[in-house]
Amino acid sequence: VLATCGHAKLTDKSEHINNYGSCPLKKVGLEDWVGPKSEAPPPRWSFDTQPCGYPSVTCMDTSPDMANCDNPFPDANIYHKDETVIATYFDDSFNRTWEDGTKSAPCPLNLTYPLSLSETQTESFDCPVTCYDCANLCRMQAMSVAKADQMLDPTMQGCNAWVFCTNPDGCTNGEKTMPGLSCTLKRIPLDNPDIQKRMRARSAYEDEEFGTEPAGLMAGGSSDFVSGFCNVRETCVNTESVRDRCDLGCGNEREYSCGGVPFQCSDGCIPRCPC
Repeated sequence: VLATCGHAKLTDKSEHINNYGSCPLKKVGLEDWVGPKSEAPPPRWSFDTQPCGYPSVTCMDTSPDMANCDNPFPDANIYHKDETVIATYFDDSFNRTWEDGTKSAPCPLNLTYPLSLSETQTESFDCPVTCYDCANLCRMQAMSVAKADQMLDPTMQGCNAWVFCTNPDGCTNGEKTMPGLSCTLKRIPLDNPDIQKRMRARSAYEDEEFGTEPAGLMAGGSSDFVSGFCNVRETCVNTESVRDRCDLGCGNEREYSCGGVPFQCSDGCIPRCPC
């Protein structure tokens, strides 16, 4: 199923989807499975973007960092009553007026994030216009508020969930209509049981529920939304059992390496390690 000018009907057999042309997604997972296909976990959704390396092509950041945010859910609106809404961004350059007077948070947005314990970088981000833009902004916002005394762990504060409205005419959310192509960044407490469950699901290969919607964190009536999580994983900063395994020291980059396919992060011993 592929749609670029409306809402695609999502079925179990769908392999590609692109609601209103603002959120191209594809199913992935089985291509790396080495066992019997009958025992493989369900495939999960990923961003379907152009490959990098060609002139004038907007492409996805394929760094290991993005792997922590590359598991979107189509027709889904992540919500929890204890969530904190960080900001909602949308391009209001056309002077659109929404019924409740909703205005976009200021953008372009300048974020300064750490490259290492001693080096930072500032980058400017336009208003998101695709679901990938929204997920990437969530990732970068969390990095920008990471603290040195927490080993620059992006799981501890900032964005860990995002919701994107794919419909240019707006998306109904209960009694409220969210602006079209709007990106809402959220934080759901780490002690939430559904978040805890996802933190333990290191990958789709270890926990088949990683690629499925967490029922306890989904709002109803979500057909025009796409949403996802970012940096919801166990680290030696946020999980005591992981910290106990890091006998060489949490955040010790000289002793713990980052590598492998898929990337492994020394069982979470380096929180900032983008694995």
